[in-house]
Amino acid sequence: MTDNGAHQMDVSATPSASQTPVPNMSLNMDYYLKEGLEGVECQQFRDATIWAHSIQAQANGLRSGNLSAGQYAVFSPVTQDELTNLEHIRDSHYKSLRFLYLNDAQTLIVKIMPGPAHEVATSELTHIVRLKVGVMGLHRALRDRRATTYQGARSKKEADSALKPNTRPLKDDWPTLVFECGVSGSLRRLRTDANWWLANSAHDVKIVLLVSVSSPQQKIHIEQWEDRNTPNPYITPNNPNPLVIRPTKINEINIYGNTVTGAPLRLPFHAIFLRPPVAGEGDIVFTAQDLLDYAEDVWGDMQ
Repeated sequence: MTDNGAHQMDVSATPSASQTPVPNMSLNMDYYLKEGLEGVECQQFRDATIWAHSIQAQANGLRSGNLSAGQYAVFSPVTQDELTNLEHIRDSHYKSLRFLYLNDAQTLIVKIMPGPAHEVATSELTHIVRLKVGVMGLHRALRDRRATTYQGARSKKEADSALKPNTRPLKDDWPTLVFECGVSGSLRRLRTDANWWLANSAHDVKIVLLVSVSSPQQKIHIEQWEDRNTPNPYITPNNPNPLVIRPTKINEINIYGNTVTGAPLRLPFHAIFLRPPVAGEGDIVFTAQDLLDYAEDVWGDMQ
């Protein structure tokens, strides 16, 4: 069922949320260790060879259609030096893997891309955004950072894709638009990923698009997350602010067969380029037909 209303990030399931009113999610490492990873066993990291074999076996299971293999793998303890080695191995042999590393816990959370449909779902959506800004004459004003690693609060992470305006020219400047993709059963974890980007960037990331793909059903689910000021339900002498910033679901879209619900998908121009639009510029809008065409491109080579 499509929900076009704003939906705040539900943190009530996190171990500390019931104890800490409006927790600082960027510093709540327990949240990133556990939320959406229920049933995923933390494996003891022994060496890079065993790690690679484990990842390959899980990836093979996913790509053969065994979704019970799960999209995420967790390893600990992984030191900084070991992480550097794993990053080299990933960059050479497993380019579709995405890492979230938590410094204090020395824990590596690996997201495994299940197959071509998920990779195409991300690349095509990124491509269409760039095409639409190109029509505005801004094709060089938005840079594709792909899977660049970004340093957060005691953690670091890569997106499946990320775009940032040329007004943020430094290597460590955060993107304004981030894409995260996964299987339909990983949606809860994808929302945790959205929280990481919005909170750890100190709100420099403006929009996170979550793309949940079901290959058996040929269904695509997209959620748009942004930071919003919301009433503070836990006002105390130490926390007197009437409003708090929370990750909020702005829109959700389902594309299934010839049906699209939740359209249009609208990405505010000012959020991506950090300035108001001028003549010939405007919000990036995906109509229902755009979304159908997008889904056709995703599934086109999967028949």
